[in-house]
This record gives sequence, structure tokens and C-alpha cells, in this order.
Amino acid sequence: MNKGIEKLVAIREVTREEFVDLAQSGIRELFEIEQYKVIDASKGEELNHFVYDTGNHNCYLINIDTCYELVTAFYCGGSKPSIIDNLNTIASSIK
Repeated sequence: MNKGIEKLVAIREVTREEFVDLAQSGIRELFEIEQYKVIDASKGEELNHFVYDTGNHNCYLINIDTCYELVTAFYCGGSKPSIIDNLNTIASSIK
């Protein structure tokens, strides 16, 4: 069930205010690599997933499948360059 890099895209960019609203019940940093952080945050029973670019402070809402692909690549032996490429692709998918 490998989705390939072209499937890893952001749903949309979120503002800081939107992120704070979607994270009312707390956040978890799943991993950090170079300038990116992959985070999940909850609002009540709703769980949302994000890629945060600390370089420009942009935050991207991603779906759970994309988050899963990123987390498993990070923790299960994915190469650092390919993970960074995937995160760059997600960040540029909104432009």
C-alpha cells in the first residue's frame, strides 16, 4: 500500500489561530527533522495532523494517511533525504 510521493500533500495551510483552535485539548510532537515538525493535535475527540515548517512558520493540515506514511518512514528506517523530500513536497503542494 505504498502511496508514493505524489500522494503526500497538504489539505490546506492553517493560520496560527486555526492551529490553536484545533489544538485545544493538547498537542504531541511526533517527530522533528531539520526545519520540520510533524504534530498531531486534538480538539475534544477530533484529532488533526500537521506539518509545521519552523523556517517560515507555516503550518499545513495533513490527513491521517499522510501522517502515518511520514511517521513510519521516520521511525522504521526511511532515508533522511526522502523524508525531507516528502515534507518539502507537502509544504509546496499548497502554493
